Amino acid sequence: MPAKPATILASQTRLMKSKFTKRTYRISISLPLDSFKTPNRGWPFDNPLKKYPVVYLTDANYYFGMATEMTRAMSWCGATTDAILVGIGYPEDENPPEAWRDAVIGRNYDFTPVVDEQMEKRDSDWLKRKLVTGGAPKFLQFIEQELIPAIEKDFPADPKKRVVAGHSLGGLFTAYALFAAPTLFDAFLICSPALWYGDKYIVKQEERFAKRRKRLDAKAYLSIGELEEDADSSMVGDFVHFAAVLKSRNYTGLTLRKQIFPDLNHCDAVAPGFQAGLKFALKKE
Repeated sequence: MPAKPATILASQTRLMKSKFTKRTYRISISLPLDSFKTPNRGWPFDNPLKKYPVVYLTDANYYFGMATEMTRAMSWCGATTDAILVGIGYPEDENPPEAWRDAVIGRNYDFTPVVDEQMEKRDSDWLKRKLVTGGAPKFLQFIEQELIPAIEKDFPADPKKRVVAGHSLGGLFTAYALFAAPTLFDAFLICSPALWYGDKYIVKQEERFAKRRKRLDAKAYLSIGELEEDADSSMVGDFVHFAAVLKSRNYTGLTLRKQIFPDLNHCDAVAPGFQAGLKFALKKE
């Protein structure tokens, strides 16, 4: 029997071209298993919902499968609500290393709120391709005005329970979205955020936000690995400072949780960060 690509149960992919970013995205969607009709309801399919929370996940080329099965497994034990997972990624060709590089090029533009010429030069050199930055405002427009309406039209999605999740530059983007569009999502999962980016742009963005507003109706989960500090970027120091500032603001309506994972580096912290963040965002009320 010839080999076939592995698939994730109850999932699908579609391509979407954005008028804002001028890019094509590979959108991966997984549905709760109890959203399907079955003659044998039984556990764990005995309490289907009319509408489900939706998790919008950045870096879907890397993390969609992991996040889907995490969400399902936690819901089966009853502590969390199952959810629709919408992974935002990039088209993949048949050459895995090139598909990986394509995703790097895409994310470095889409997740960064301002242009960083130093990063563009550094990463263009090792990628052997031209890299551009500063596309987060347009990427957020794509999510808000194109992706979310399509998902809520086609699937049983609860518009009051949207979650956005990201790691590293993806965490930078979710932090940016927290202040750029605070009412768009119910929960923001900010995992190992690259707060150093753009001369600490997010720190300054939060300062501007705090001068204008005292209310921030959102749930924010922040996580990082203890070993993420290095000589080039003060990841942990910036993280601790950012979390402390958020707490000190006493924003009305903000539910904040911070977590530092001992003995984990930047890559180790992906899975526990997403799992704890999803548990925080999807906890049954």
